[in-house]
Amino acid sequence: MQKDVKPHIVLIDGVKYYSDKPETCRSCFFWKNRKVPCILGQENCYYLAEIIQSEQQEKCEGCCYASGRSCVSATCYKDLMMQFNASKNTKPKEGAAND
Repeated sequence: MQKDVKPHIVLIDGVKYYSDKPETCRSCFFWKNRKVPCILGQENCYYLAEIIQSEQQEKCEGCCYASGRSCVSATCYKDLMMQFNASKNTKPKEGAAND
């Protein structure tokens, strides 16, 4: 029977890479030369163990209006809903002022 072997992961500058990543990018197979460094780019590194997300992608994660892409409008509906809910919760109750 074959055991499931999990690859070793290292954390470099807050990004998770597989442990077989070369010490420097210049030692990598995908490094070309001084003018054209890595042909894959940092966000598509062969040794990445996780997907790097931009701030906007992290913000839109789980939003029903984004649906796999950035917001459908210039105004973020997630922010609007948070502001609406916050203003709704901070309004004084009408019955409490008359007591």
